[in-house]
Formats: sequence, structure tokens, C-alpha cells
Amino acid sequence: MEPEHLHTKTEEGAPVWRDPLTGLEWQCRSPGEMDWASAQRYAETLILDGKNDWRLPTAREFETLLDRTRYRPVMREEVPFRDDRSYWSATTFGADTKNAWIVMFDGAYVLSYSKENAYHIRCVRRQAAAGPNDDAENPFQRATK
Repeated sequence: MEPEHLHTKTEEGAPVWRDPLTGLEWQCRSPGEMDWASAQRYAETLILDGKNDWRLPTAREFETLLDRTRYRPVMREEVPFRDDRSYWSATTFGADTKNAWIVMFDGAYVLSYSKENAYHIRCVRRQAAAGPNDDAENPFQRATK
């Protein structure tokens, strides 16, 4: 029997996983590498599991996948898409809008790079509506196009 938080409904062969700790739904299979603008367009047009409100995750949302109890954090054991790739976040690097934050799961680094570079993407959505202060402690801001 499957754990309750693992959804097996698929569209285009890509399963969706709901994180029991955050309630976020994640695209399990990355469509590959692309530049930041292409990644944003991909997320905006993605229809997966019958839902069309997918987006790139913030750097903070990506960090929730990490096991911070370890000295060198890795993805939490229950995350079904564990890998050591680098992923685009939706988070622009402060005033330098030509860069955005990436999360490198090989070593749990969060670094900024040019939006023209190609990195993997993994889309996310909220299962339920967010509260008014959901990102109140988030030091990163959601990206602007």
C-alpha cells in the first residue's frame, strides 16, 4: 500500500508528490535543463495532475526538502526524487535582476547565477491556499520576470 502523501496520478508520465511537512505538491520528474526565462514559461504553461497553477519554487521552498539535522544536508529520505542536481528557483538575486538563486543539492548550496545559464527545473504548487503571512520569514523574494 502506498503512503498517503504519494500521489500516483500522472499526466505525461510525471507523478506528483505532496510533501507531508509543508503541504507543497512537487513535480517528481524534471523536464531537463533550461535558462531561467524558459523555466518560468514552462512552469506557467504546465498542466500536471489536472492542475495548471504550477510555478518555480522559491529558494526557501527548495530548502524545505533538505534534512538540516545533518552536517552536510541532503534531501530528506522521504523525498521520492532525490538527486544531486542544481535547480532554478523563482527567486531573483536582490537588486541584480540578471541573476537568480539556484539550489545545488550536491552539498546543499544556495548560490546565484546568471539567468542565461541552464539548470534543471522542478515545479511546485500549493495544495491549499496560503495564509496571509506564509512567506513572512522568507528572506528571499519571489522573482519578477
